[in-house]
Amino acid sequence: MTQDNGTVILGFGATGQSVARYLLGEQVSPIVLDSRPAQVLTEAWCGLEIHWHCDAWPAQVLAQAERAVVSPGLPPHHALVQQALQAGLQLLSDIDLFMAAVEVPVIGITGTNGKSTVVSLAGHLLQASGRRCGIGGNLGIPALDLMHDNNEIYVLELSSFQLAHSELLPLASAALLNISDDHRDWHGDFDAYVAAKQRIYANADYRVGAHPCDYPADAPCDVKVALVPLPHGWGVATHAGLPWLCRDAAPLIAVDQLPLAGMHNVENCLWALALVEPWIDPPVAAQLLQGFSGLPHRFAEVRGPAGIRCINDSKATNVGATLAALAGYARDQQVILIAGGDSKGADLEPLGAAMHNRVRLLLTLGANAPDLNAVAECHGVPWQQVGNMDEAVAAALQLGEHGNTVLLSPACASLDMYPNFAARGEHFSALVAEHLAAAESGAST
Repeated sequence: MTQDNGTVILGFGATGQSVARYLLGEQVSPIVLDSRPAQVLTEAWCGLEIHWHCDAWPAQVLAQAERAVVSPGLPPHHALVQQALQAGLQLLSDIDLFMAAVEVPVIGITGTNGKSTVVSLAGHLLQASGRRCGIGGNLGIPALDLMHDNNEIYVLELSSFQLAHSELLPLASAALLNISDDHRDWHGDFDAYVAAKQRIYANADYRVGAHPCDYPADAPCDVKVALVPLPHGWGVATHAGLPWLCRDAAPLIAVDQLPLAGMHNVENCLWALALVEPWIDPPVAAQLLQGFSGLPHRFAEVRGPAGIRCINDSKATNVGATLAALAGYARDQQVILIAGGDSKGADLEPLGAAMHNRVRLLLTLGANAPDLNAVAECHGVPWQQVGNMDEAVAAALQLGEHGNTVLLSPACASLDMYPNFAARGEHFSALVAEHLAAAESGAST
């Protein structure tokens, strides 16, 4: 194996390690720089040159490097990234390496909200149609770790972080689902965040959701419009007295037959159907939807005390995701909302109008709880700040009435209180289960 001094990996988290595994498999050994204190690693990395606590490039590495593969955790203003730019190095992402190596179609999906669900739906449709499909990227398995599975097609979730560090990706099918205020702390401002997301369309063959007017007439791609009013694309229309998903006004499947609840998931299903249309005819794909099971911590129902519906939507780590969750409820003051955490600098004000007359009580916790309280106060929404999730669930179930929904949809990241959103959602679900067990035990005595 040869030392590849020309390639440096910036950051050695999950993505950086996937890059190292890939390069080592190509019989080259890169150099790794990470600004964190030294981490405990397995013996698999004992032969790799790693510089920890590295906020500046070692001179000898800088002199020999030609390109840097940047992990998505490092924002553009990070010292290592800035030094790489100043040195004139080619900056790449793990997705650039992946796209250069694969010879089969790759579907890319980004958006502030819903991308994990749409990626999973599209992957399910392709697998259910009999294709060997790899699913990963920002969701689950890093892209480079999928390469040895002999897949016929891939579906990747692409974060704004990955897109900002990537060159123009030659995707077979691409979608930008939506954009709402998020990740200002990483990108610097909202315009930079939008620009990163829009890069997904720049070199794609099939652009779902992109309007043809957004691109030159001679653009070398097949631009498709999705989710526009029928009969010109995908949407929902009445058929036999019920709402159905339709393509060009042709009914495909009734909304009440979809595997996921909530109007935001109706749209997610439309995106998935549109993205895989080059490979699966819409009527066939629509029927394959029914075999899909939802994602953990994304609008997942948790069995609660009789008469009270409990929903774990811990994956709602930004305002847009919580707005989508609330939009599915009538304005009848039946929701007890648990929200709060680290807002990442986002504007929380849009939640006020969404909560008005929908949310009977807002329970807030975490670093930005006071900001949520202020929004609720301005919009006439009753609120109560609690110290932790235990207190939030206890208050919600104690104050909840028959017909109410207790909705954990935080609109904030979890890192001020939990390792990740999954740990937050699991804690919520476990607490609801404890209260249910206590209620059932009390009823039986």
